[in-house]
Amino acid sequence: MPNKVLKLDPQDNVLIALSDLRKGEQILFDSRTFTLESDVPAKHKFATEDLALGSTVRMYGVPVGKAAEPIRRGGLLTTRNLHHQAVSFHEKTSDFRWTPPDVSRWRHREFLGYRRSDGQVGTRNYWIVVPLVFCENRNIGVLKQAFQEELGFAPPQLYRRQVADLARLYQEGRTEEIKTHVLTADPLNPQRSKIFKNIDGIRFLLHEGGCGGTREDSTNLCGLIAGYINHPNVAGATVLSLGCQNAQVAILRQELRKRNPNCDKPLVVVEQQHSGTEAAMLAEAIRGTFLGLMKANEAQRASTPLSGLCVGLKCGGSDGFSGLSANPAIGHTSDILAALGGRTILSEFPELCGVE
Repeated sequence: MPNKVLKLDPQDNVLIALSDLRKGEQILFDSRTFTLESDVPAKHKFATEDLALGSTVRMYGVPVGKAAEPIRRGGLLTTRNLHHQAVSFHEKTSDFRWTPPDVSRWRHREFLGYRRSDGQVGTRNYWIVVPLVFCENRNIGVLKQAFQEELGFAPPQLYRRQVADLARLYQEGRTEEIKTHVLTADPLNPQRSKIFKNIDGIRFLLHEGGCGGTREDSTNLCGLIAGYINHPNVAGATVLSLGCQNAQVAILRQELRKRNPNCDKPLVVVEQQHSGTEAAMLAEAIRGTFLGLMKANEAQRASTPLSGLCVGLKCGGSDGFSGLSANPAIGHTSDILAALGGRTILSEFPELCGVE
């Protein structure tokens, strides 16, 4: 019979339900029997001893909370009867030596990636369009509509047609038909096929900075944009500038050189105050972007060792099992990738979620 509960550390005074448990159910664990005082949903915890007001609750072998009220043995831990308490920070107490896992089964595995001239390898081939100042956000939207629809990157037009059909039925007073309307493909207006087969998409980025603020603010913004441009999944970029903002094109180029002195990706930079009119600027941006897409489309996927991978790790919606299965799983994956010469980036710290 599979275990219904889990204990993470011998010092813990809680057990974790691996499936929904019912009030009155008797749980046998480590030669001890616990009678549940209430239902215990999967991922939640119950006490293995009577806890008086203020008693310490331990999980992972460390204090994680204080009892906010008396909790009986077999009682469910909740946000009502438990107050969070973390172990205080302490300095390093011992050395740690990492032991690489056995990666022989992965040593000769490869993936199809886009090799960049600086040695980075992308798993996608995107073009990005980004403003240097928020004043250009509306123009980014204009470019997005034009490029995505005409190059086959936009969602299927049949969804717009569905809205049009429903609006027509409403205007004609045929409201009952709206409830049973079924969307069907239109053979006369099929979804546009992708023109550039080796480009995975165009990403249009927006922000609310670049105009005022300090010089440090503009440098940080340009550094962030330069990081996007230098990303291995990015083939090239279009940058819209107004001209009078703090975040100047020269700062962006300087930040890009810091990250990649020999960056040879197509970079289309258009400045509205130099173009004369908004229409002229947009026409220049569209023409330059299309030429850049033609260049980016020449990229081909090539077999690459797993050492070329750099994987970003981020919370995907934590629950009570994150620390039990998801975090250890991605940790083990990171160990394997590191042993192969690849990298992982912990972009969000894992948290002790679901103690209650």
